Amino acid sequence: MDPAGDDWTSAAPIKTTAGYAMRGFMFEPTGFGISIALAIMIAVSAFLTRVLVKFRLLAMPNVRSAHKQPVPTAGGLAVALVVVASASLFVQVTDIDLHLIPQLIGLAALAAVLGLVDDVVELSSGFKFGILFGLSVLMAIILGPVVSLPFDTFSLKIPWVLGVVGTALWVFTLTNTVNFMDGADGVVPLSALLVSLGLAVLAAFFGVWSACGAALFLAAGLAGFLPFNMPRARIFLGDTGSLFIGTWIAGTALILIAEGPPAVVWIMPLLTMPWLSDVLLTMFWRLGKKRKLLVAHNDHLYQLALAKGHSHLRVAIGLALQMVAVTVLAILFRVSPTSAFLGFASAASFAALVHWRARQQDRHH
Repeated sequence: MDPAGDDWTSAAPIKTTAGYAMRGFMFEPTGFGISIALAIMIAVSAFLTRVLVKFRLLAMPNVRSAHKQPVPTAGGLAVALVVVASASLFVQVTDIDLHLIPQLIGLAALAAVLGLVDDVVELSSGFKFGILFGLSVLMAIILGPVVSLPFDTFSLKIPWVLGVVGTALWVFTLTNTVNFMDGADGVVPLSALLVSLGLAVLAAFFGVWSACGAALFLAAGLAGFLPFNMPRARIFLGDTGSLFIGTWIAGTALILIAEGPPAVVWIMPLLTMPWLSDVLLTMFWRLGKKRKLLVAHNDHLYQLALAKGHSHLRVAIGLALQMVAVTVLAILFRVSPTSAFLGFASAASFAALVHWRARQQDRHH
């Protein structure tokens, strides 16, 4: 596929000169039309979230919770329904090459179902991780594994099997990272909204309109949900939302990698660095302390900030500012594979330094 050939506003990829045709009606995706469609998605997401608040599937507080009272959960179902429905309709009414979007819809919907079951009956961690890893392997195979690590003058080739394993680990890690970070009001919905917008901007820069659309759909779904989760949570995303969001972002990233320039391989982990660094560096820290990895804990940096008395709103905004910073870096360093790698390496090094300093300060308190 040639990403540069797919333009929402050009006549080249469409079957008629008047616009996009499907079953007798015409749809021309102008900027105004896209804005109206996104506004409708936001409104529907907000309406469905309000319904779910009244449904009151409650999340009971536990030792890891940042809340003292039961709060309705599984609000991410509203996000998932809006994104899946919007993306499915988009596939039907446009002639843009969207051959990977239906697969993304199906895989992310399965993740949402897994999360919903966990919200209702609380699955064991081992069982949930096993199903999620199997789903991650499927996504790697279906959407395409990363089989090279590019630089300006050469590429490190990866055997297909190792590429599938590595890509599956990326999907699995990112999805669980979103799940683990969903522990304070507004933290995941706001940061995921910004990641989605960053993805959309980068996809537009690269002319990968399928990934741009997928990212915008998620952003719209999250925008409708966010007022119910921030500044004070009236409902949580639940595993329904966090698993869906993580899977959708990971899958959208794979589509952008498959159809975009080589530099995207390094840009995607850069774009999600604030999430990945918190979870992965916390995991390594716990390993060093000989603590169990699969046991619920309060050791993430955002949880340490809450424990020190910072408000949920301040923590959420702090993470959001980090997301804005890495998005700017991704845009600036997108010009070549080596440039993108340097941006990724710089952000990872800075994150490691911040994490180390935070652990040192926490040890002295």
